[in-house]
Order: sequence, then structure tokens, then C-alpha cells
Amino acid sequence: MRGILLVSAVSLCLAALAGCGGDETAPTSGSDTIRAAFQDGVAPSASYNGTKDAVLKDDPDAAVANMNFGAAPSDTLGSVPLSTAFYERRLIIRMDISSITDCSAVVSARLSIRVTPPTPDSITLEARLINMPTWKQWTEGFGGPANGVSWSTIDGTAPWTLAGGDFFSSVLDEQTVSSDSVATFSLSPAIVMEWIRHPSTNHGIIIRTTDVSRARFALVFQREYGGAARRPRLEIAYLPGG
Repeated sequence: MRGILLVSAVSLCLAALAGCGGDETAPTSGSDTIRAAFQDGVAPSASYNGTKDAVLKDDPDAAVANMNFGAAPSDTLGSVPLSTAFYERRLIIRMDISSITDCSAVVSARLSIRVTPPTPDSITLEARLINMPTWKQWTEGFGGPANGVSWSTIDGTAPWTLAGGDFFSSVLDEQTVSSDSVATFSLSPAIVMEWIRHPSTNHGIIIRTTDVSRARFALVFQREYGGAARRPRLEIAYLPGG
């Protein structure tokens, strides 16, 4: 299992909650709950373009492993057969939610991606929180060699600590897709609250297959896709405050 763990997921959540006033009890929805959505070209307005995404591709050719696919409208997600082995394709995604400035507590959050159709029959995907220092940020890129985030690097030059992206070992959520469908991942309210309070901690998440031992892949639609309804969407419910 790739990924690194600098702090436990429990510690991360407690630290984030402490930043919200020290209340470790999850807030509950009420009549004053605000529901915000983020989707390029759709919400919170048609001018929103705060999504950054790209597919990271492992490959027997090192040059391909450092190829950027940040400008693709759709791409392969999962495990594909190449030569005599299987190689992963992971989606890295981040959404700018800095327009939320009146949040006292996040009630719930979920990220939805459209995938179609899985091969050969179904694919199970998991979402993991990216683990990077606040002073670093991966670059979406415009496609091409060494021109943005890739399987090997965060920006075409600086390497990941582990190839394929640095992420925490705990799984945020897991979804199985068996048809042309929307995969919706629940995100920890504490983590999203931390993103709102401290935007520099928002490095986004990585979505990957849980089975790399055989061919299991699907087409995932990204922010550049022409049909806005199929682009990634983040929905956050929160309680307003100071």
C-alpha cells in the first residue's frame, strides 16, 4: 500500500476540530444550515473555475510516468494491463472553497465524480487525503512531458516522496461503481473545516482503485469536459458563524 502517514487520521481530525473551537462532537444540521456546491461552470456560479484535476499514470516507461494529463477532458481511472503487468491510473483533485468565509462548523461534505463504464464489470474506488506540507502545492499542468503533476512529480520537476502521490494511509471513503454512474465520496467534516480555516492545507484528495492485481478501469470525466453536469462536484453543508 503506497502512501505515508506522518500523523494518525484520528489526530488529524481532532486537531482540525480543535481549530473550530475545541468541540469534538460532530455538529448537526439545522434550519440555518447553508448548503454550498462547487462545480466548474455551474456552482456557486457559472464563472467558478476553482477545480484542479489530473490523472496520474504509472507506466513501464519512465517518460510516460512523468507525463502530465492535466488538460484532458476525460481519462482512464483504475488498473490497466501494459506489457506483462498492471499499472495504475489515479485521479488527483482539489477544489478551491475559499469563498466560504462565514463557517462555524461543517456538517457534511461529499465529492462526486462521474465514471463510465467500468471494465470489465465493476470497479471499487477509494478516496485518500493528500499528505503534503502547507508550503507545497501540486500543479495541474496543461499536458505534456514534465509539465505539471504526474505519477513521478508534483509539478514536472519536484518528486513525490513516493511515486503515485503522497497520501495518508486512512481511507476517507470507498465506492463501488458497476455502470455509467456517479461515485460519491463522503469527506470528513473536520478535514473540510480545516481547509476552510486554513486554505494552504487544502491539497485535495487522490482517488484510486482498490484492486491493482487485474484489469479494472473506467473513464472519469474531469473539469475540462464539455458537459458541465459531468464535471466533479463538491457539496458542503455548514453552519454559519463568525
